Amino acid sequence: MTTETTLHYVYDPFCGWCYGAAPLISAAATLDKLDIKLHSGGMLTGSEAKLMSEEWREFVIPHEQRITALSGQKFGSAYQEKAQFDYSIVLDSAPPTAAMLAAQAVAGKGLSMLKRLQTAYYVQGQAIADTKVIQRIAQELGLDLAAFDPAFEQAMADIGKHFQQSGELLQMLGGRGYPTLALEQNGKFTLFPLGQFLGKPELFRDTLAELVQGS
Repeated sequence: MTTETTLHYVYDPFCGWCYGAAPLISAAATLDKLDIKLHSGGMLTGSEAKLMSEEWREFVIPHEQRITALSGQKFGSAYQEKAQFDYSIVLDSAPPTAAMLAAQAVAGKGLSMLKRLQTAYYVQGQAIADTKVIQRIAQELGLDLAAFDPAFEQAMADIGKHFQQSGELLQMLGGRGYPTLALEQNGKFTLFPLGQFLGKPELFRDTLAELVQGS
């Protein structure tokens, strides 16, 4: 009997490095015997939530340039030339996290929701903390709003608990921030190095495949 291996992914929807790691997570998702569990850390929530600003833009630009250089992930012109200058855009991790949780709860599409939210923000420059944007994306993913909307509302009500659990997991793993990846095999957690695989999704998948087969 083969023991299933779980890849725990601690991320944030507004973490540019998580966008840079997106092709790796997509590659991992192609492995049959690997379960991927998403844990959003709530980097921008509560008192840390904010509006887009010149200060935020100047803070993230050098990081995003490095992300593209290392991962090949490009940031869209709609994001760089429009969204980063739209100071009405809310940067709050709670709604997109709740969208991921709701998509997972109603259709097992949490990862699909996360990937689509990242593209919507970092490529298309959409306000992914806006409920209407989230609903539109849910429909794009084929989710029934009659089921998604109440699941989203419940996830928003419980979001503090999710962020707390993600923070506890990150602390237990000894992770330094977002993104953090850890493999769980037979109840044992092992941090999985990410930097060496940026821009190399096939190598990442093959390395994971060997570990999964050996579990």
